[in-house]
Amino acid sequence: MSFRAVILRFSNDAAHAAIERVMQQRTFSYAASIGATPRMYSVLSKESQRWFNSSDVRGGLYPDADPATLLPLDEELIERMQECQAMFMHMVSRLEQTTLISYDERTRMYFWHLRYWNDFLERHQINLLLAGILPHEIPDYVIYCLCRAKGIPTWVFHATTVRDTATIFSDIEDQAPEVRDRFHALQREAPQSVSLSPLFEEYWQKQIEPSGKVAISFKRPTTIDRIMKSVRSKGVRSGITFLRWVPLLLSVSAWRGRFHKASAWYRVRAFRRYYDRHAVRPDYTKPYVYVPLHFQPECSTCPMAGAFVDQLVTLQMLSREAPPGVLLYVKEHPVQRKKGFSCRSIRFYQELLAMPNVRLIEHAADTFTLREHCSVVATATGTAGFEAIFRGKPVLMFGHRFYQYAPGVFPIRTTQDCRDAISAVFKEHKKPAHHDVRLFLKAMEETCIHASVTDWHQLQASNLSFEDHVKAIAEGLIAKIGKE
Repeated sequence: MSFRAVILRFSNDAAHAAIERVMQQRTFSYAASIGATPRMYSVLSKESQRWFNSSDVRGGLYPDADPATLLPLDEELIERMQECQAMFMHMVSRLEQTTLISYDERTRMYFWHLRYWNDFLERHQINLLLAGILPHEIPDYVIYCLCRAKGIPTWVFHATTVRDTATIFSDIEDQAPEVRDRFHALQREAPQSVSLSPLFEEYWQKQIEPSGKVAISFKRPTTIDRIMKSVRSKGVRSGITFLRWVPLLLSVSAWRGRFHKASAWYRVRAFRRYYDRHAVRPDYTKPYVYVPLHFQPECSTCPMAGAFVDQLVTLQMLSREAPPGVLLYVKEHPVQRKKGFSCRSIRFYQELLAMPNVRLIEHAADTFTLREHCSVVATATGTAGFEAIFRGKPVLMFGHRFYQYAPGVFPIRTTQDCRDAISAVFKEHKKPAHHDVRLFLKAMEETCIHASVTDWHQLQASNLSFEDHVKAIAEGLIAKIGKE
């Protein structure tokens, strides 16, 4: 079989080399790639591949697109893609750094991306989608949803919370089927002891400490970093890029964007002040559900939380179903406090405070202490949920991530799911057992891909060699593609 693929975000050297290795062992006749820098594949001729600049396509810039020749959209496809459209409308918030985007404009953007990529998939007879990270940008998510709707095989990498460990899956809502199946098999085998590799044993030891483990923090490139990178890669040509920027000093639209950024900073400060005025110190003597809010807009909620992308919906369900006397301790994400003006407003906090059993918790409160004293953690897909089970804390999960099948985790899809989980926690006192949690780690160790696919993980949080990454990524893909 000859593969004609769309390849998303395999942009760093190791990930690109892994795709090259896959192409050497499987027959590919066409490839279209989206990334930040041009990447061409030596196995294919120049005419058999296409590269899209991620910044251009994010803004809907397709130089070859002629609306007069693109396939029209019909009712059947539009209706099959309605869930995609709903998520896309949230996703556009990522573009509101310099201007607000109206509902009408979001709708126009969605149908433009949908029409272009529907035509592209059909015209180029695409029969495979590979993604180096869970599709959560424009137009990656539209492409993913179209491929799923058309029955085109999709294989997606996404990092777990364990260093150099990723899952590979075809469905965002089922991100670790192999981990789940192996975990259940290990439970049936019922080993008396569980031996872990040094990496996973180290992770276990850090997680069982009450003080918790500080999450990996990725350093984002500053303006100076980007300038120096341009100088190193382009040399004298970087000066030409700078000269092209000079006219923007006189551009009305550019200054409008700068004003929007400045006003956004004032809005963030107003949100923070309102939150701090109404936040309280936690009372650890009372039973409570700990709800650490997600930073938004981000992949962890859009699209991984699905229908619960609006965290207010989650809190409304929890508030209604929580037993009498049980409070909901809600703590804002630290990054949201610094710069998060999307998906938050004073009205958002007002609606939370209107719920009689909700308490906004002061920023100074330690998240690990809140976790230690809670009855249960509620999250969409957050790391706080996975880490809670190591401390014997059950988790209410309002989203889709690799640990949704872990012991002590209650996936919530319906009100009845929430009601049953609350009963299991507060009436039956169900908690994850340490032995089962080690079994789940063992299942991850045996079935996950041991590599980092994205630049951030490879450059800032990896102990593996270049060849280690290439080999693991290539072997994982070849095993999956071999099933097609």
